[in-house]
Amino acid sequence: MLTLKQIEAVYWVSSLGGFHAAAERLNATQSTISKRILDLEAFLGIDIFEPKNRAQLTLKGRELLGDFQKMLELQHSVVRRAADDRSYSGRFRLGVTEMVALSWLPALIRAVRLVYPLIVIEPKVDRTTQLWPQMTSHRLDMVICPRMQTEEHPFETVQLAFMESAWMCRPDLLDDRKGGLPIEEVLRLPLLTYSEGSLLHQRLLTALTAAKITHDNTIVCNSMIALAELASAGLGVSYLPRQYFSSYVESGNLREIQTSLALPPLEYTAVHRTDAVSLRVAEIARSVCDFGRPHWQAERLSAARADGPSGA
Repeated sequence: MLTLKQIEAVYWVSSLGGFHAAAERLNATQSTISKRILDLEAFLGIDIFEPKNRAQLTLKGRELLGDFQKMLELQHSVVRRAADDRSYSGRFRLGVTEMVALSWLPALIRAVRLVYPLIVIEPKVDRTTQLWPQMTSHRLDMVICPRMQTEEHPFETVQLAFMESAWMCRPDLLDDRKGGLPIEEVLRLPLLTYSEGSLLHQRLLTALTAAKITHDNTIVCNSMIALAELASAGLGVSYLPRQYFSSYVESGNLREIQTSLALPPLEYTAVHRTDAVSLRVAEIARSVCDFGRPHWQAERLSAARADGPSGA
């Protein structure tokens, strides 16, 4: 059987020019070094060193020396990577929902790269119902999404934060200053809702059904930003993440509506594989999770609204 100790013996005898120096380098006896080389020659069925000059490589030995060196370098690389997290340079396939992408995905990527400078992060932005099958089929290493009420799975789950939402519409469409409005009155307006099949859409439909409320005037959209803009334009009422769209409320483009139907906050989690890198990324995600609008983004939005339409 070929071993790394045998290859190591060949390499150092050749590099240092003799068995004595190689034995000192490897903290072994000369007889041990000699036996390792003899065992390797017997296994391969060739002479690696000249029979009459045991410190001189044969032609075949010189041919194999480069491969032996690569094998030792690979061994050292494996040991180094195992001991040092920062050396990880593999790909990390990360699935996130739109709200994570809009709010704190850039901060997460920056924070992960501080720990793993060589990591290659491959983000995938989609609905939870689309990401989860990719996780269970091992096409993703982690999914950051609302907690899934699914059957048992082999992954680890780290709780991140709760995301609250609120009913919002253009301020002049509804007046709730005298108290909360019945949901029936709120839904006289067209309902602007997130994609069919999304967890948020499913939860909203479940809540409306439980309250025995039917609503046919619905506009479905697969973009939270588009929903907020449609609501700002007065096209209906929408149930939007409160923290992220607070800037719309502060600027007077939207108003939060107090109503009789409020859904519990969405619990966001990081579901990940059980390796050390995935666990560390989940811990980083918990530390940077923030569903508010990033400062640079809020400033850009304020400037754009102050400038008005560009006419493009």
